[in-house]
Amino acid sequence: MESSLIDLVFRSDKRKNLLILLDSGSKNIDEIKDELDVTATSILPQIKKLIDSDLIVQEDRMYKLTVLGEFIIKKVKPLISALEVVEKNNSYWTGHDLNSIPRHLLERISELGDCTLIEPDLNHIYEPSQKIIDSMADVKMVSTFASYFNPAYLPLYVELGRKDAELSLNFTQSVWDHLSNEHSNMIKELMSMDNVSLYISKEGIKLTEITVTDRIMLLGLFDKNGKFDQQFIMSFEPVALRWGQELFDYFKRLSKQVNKI
Repeated sequence: MESSLIDLVFRSDKRKNLLILLDSGSKNIDEIKDELDVTATSILPQIKKLIDSDLIVQEDRMYKLTVLGEFIIKKVKPLISALEVVEKNNSYWTGHDLNSIPRHLLERISELGDCTLIEPDLNHIYEPSQKIIDSMADVKMVSTFASYFNPAYLPLYVELGRKDAELSLNFTQSVWDHLSNEHSNMIKELMSMDNVSLYISKEGIKLTEITVTDRIMLLGLFDKNGKFDQQFIMSFEPVALRWGQELFDYFKRLSKQVNKI
């Protein structure tokens, strides 16, 4: 793709948004104005540029993508979505270690969609985020990998297990040793439940947590100094839940199931 074509697509939000809009089907000028919230005066020059570059065509007062336009927007949309995910919480993504996210999932980071950054309450720094606790109330399934774990979550997992939620919990060896030694009663109760599976994973994974439920995806990363700052990325979008489950399953394949303390 020539640089002038890259400029044409990316150097104007109006042109970029119009191409994305037309990817869903043909539109007339009134539909374009309404859906993009633009005036005819502002959008018509951009339409002409896209027509001149053979990215869109006008037929019977309807505008639609050309074959070239369809090809380009199919390639461009994932990049645009990825940039939007990163730009919304830019300081988080640029300030944390991404190396433990497999390349094939990192390349699909656009699937996280409209993420929310969960930051610690400085007045309750050692307590779990209430937003996270609330989002996990009465869920039907939980898949969690954690290399750093707040024991305050254990009662929540026990409660969910008692309500027959399907739990799959994967801890690094150091976390497992701490939980099984200091909180053995709750661990033994979890082990006694048919709906709970427990796993131990190797050390050195630079990911503090990935939790997926039937409602949320929660991702925590160490910062670039290897420290846990209690910040998380949360998404409620179905495609993000599937992305998170793939990440959990990736680490699960590298772990071993445990049946006793």
